Amino acid sequence: MENGYDTQALKAKARRHLWMAYQPPEPFGPDGGPPVLVAAEGTWMVDSDGKRFLDGVSALEACIAGHIRPELADAALRQMQQLEFLDVFRYASPPAVELAARLAEITPGTLSRVHFTPGGSEAVETAIKVAMQYHRLGGRPGRYKVITREGAYHGCTFGAMAVDGDYFGTRTHLYDPLPGFGRIAPAPYRYRCPHCSDQPQCTLACADDLEQVIMAEDPETVAAVIMDPCATASSVSIPPPDYMPRVREICDRYGLLFIVDEIITGFGRTGKMFASQHWDLKPDIMTLSKGLSSGYMPIGAAVVDEEIAQVFMESPEGALSHGQTYGGHPVACAVALANIDLIEREDLPGQAADKGDYLLRGLKALRHHRTYGDARGLGLLCGLEFVHDQGSRRLPDDPRAAGYHMRSICQDLGLITLTLHPGNVLFLAPPLTISHAEIDHMVDILDRALGRYEERYL
Repeated sequence: MENGYDTQALKAKARRHLWMAYQPPEPFGPDGGPPVLVAAEGTWMVDSDGKRFLDGVSALEACIAGHIRPELADAALRQMQQLEFLDVFRYASPPAVELAARLAEITPGTLSRVHFTPGGSEAVETAIKVAMQYHRLGGRPGRYKVITREGAYHGCTFGAMAVDGDYFGTRTHLYDPLPGFGRIAPAPYRYRCPHCSDQPQCTLACADDLEQVIMAEDPETVAAVIMDPCATASSVSIPPPDYMPRVREICDRYGLLFIVDEIITGFGRTGKMFASQHWDLKPDIMTLSKGLSSGYMPIGAAVVDEEIAQVFMESPEGALSHGQTYGGHPVACAVALANIDLIEREDLPGQAADKGDYLLRGLKALRHHRTYGDARGLGLLCGLEFVHDQGSRRLPDDPRAAGYHMRSICQDLGLITLTLHPGNVLFLAPPLTISHAEIDHMVDILDRALGRYEERYL
């Protein structure tokens, strides 16, 4: 027994009672069990045996401010001691009102109306419903389809699953038939883009492909386009400079709403407060979660452009018939307000820009490995692609199995990471408070991990 925890007893209870997400019935074998994390601080996490891990993914991309920040815990305690909960359908709390106003102030363009949710999937559900109802209120009830991108992931609820891009980890075929409004367009996966991977500059043909999908579906049936601006789930596919403005132009040309999913990229992750700001992009709806509270409380939001909101406000049928019991939870809103103060006070976007450049240089220095494929990123949002052999860019024979092996090696070496679509891309998105020395340590672990993978599996 270490640190007061009986690891084997905890794992046995987990095997018997804990039904984990995206895991097979016996994910760790009859005598195993999930790693049990019991403590954290800064960029580090500790398991029940006392082993320390460098958190390479901010605890599922959320913990941008680092682990165990007293000011965020204090904000939660103060609010719990004053007003812990209320009927969020008919009443408002000061933290919810102030947070809505704060988000309207800091988000790009004329985003101004905020609908709070308990998390990211629900924020996407909200955005889809708003887009459909907006067109219906405008006399366009036939506009119901939503265009997404290949490999995209936007959540696990039914509506959000319907607009994923056949993401390798969601297995949505289990729930067919899904709502019939999701359509798929290619993503600007620069390293493997069939249009421009061998060209000196991106040809923007991926944007043209998007337009072709809209035309094939009939623009009068399409309500919106939804995109994570950095195509995070699609192997961290950072778009070329003109790509997102072109998508905005296409949406305007055909009267579509542009939903920008910043659940992962928001609140400093990419080197600006919101990734949209890299391209001066003005979304019609922006979805937020994760970094909104640094993961300290469950919260999400859909932030809607004022002009779109006015269509609802001016219609007798404009009530948004949608909401969740824990949307706008006063404690979650109080923590989010304190978190935004912390982000601005410590200039976490600026830190992410500097440290992201440093991390990307370290990742590119791993190209001496024969399995090194590509390293790409924006701020502290990076992907390291490994391949069967560097010269041919050939994928591993089974990308998902290769990703599992690499992730397991990293875990053994003390690094928590994830793999992305199609499975052979390691995802690196540490807390924005990570130090340069810790980045060096991360790169060293990855160097050793690639070496072990090559010895064992090639």
